[in-house]
Amino acid sequence: MPTDQEQSQYPFRINDQYVKDLSFENPNYLMKYSDDGDKQPEVGVGLENNVAKIDDEHYEVTLKVSAKSTIGDKSVFLVELSYAALITVAPNLEQDILEPILMVHCPFLMFPFIREIVASVTSSGGFPPLRLEPIDFASLYMSKKKEIAESKNNIN
Repeated sequence: MPTDQEQSQYPFRINDQYVKDLSFENPNYLMKYSDDGDKQPEVGVGLENNVAKIDDEHYEVTLKVSAKSTIGDKSVFLVELSYAALITVAPNLEQDILEPILMVHCPFLMFPFIREIVASVTSSGGFPPLRLEPIDFASLYMSKKKEIAESKNNIN
């Protein structure tokens, strides 16, 4: 356990993590007992990362995950989770340090909890646990920065 002095050397701290919103829909559970039950479902997963500034040193990082399982045109299940963390950052952090903390490091640390919640909910819904694949938040961040830079260049 780091001492107070060691802790103050880190540029950020996760104060709390929590479920903001969780929804699980299981509209066609009985389909697994029909002729379609032998078919392999398709699963699509979406991810969204949002950051809200509370004040100069506090931010809320929210990851929204949605996973939809279908067989043909029928929905098997839908899980939607908004999971958040309250972050304290060191005073006067430069933007080029702050952005990766909020968009890469915090989501990376939050993701194992999200993965476990989604697996638990889908298992409780009567399906095999949905184990989300690891996500490369650094690559997503760099892609988004590149996309923004390109759109600015296209405007000029």
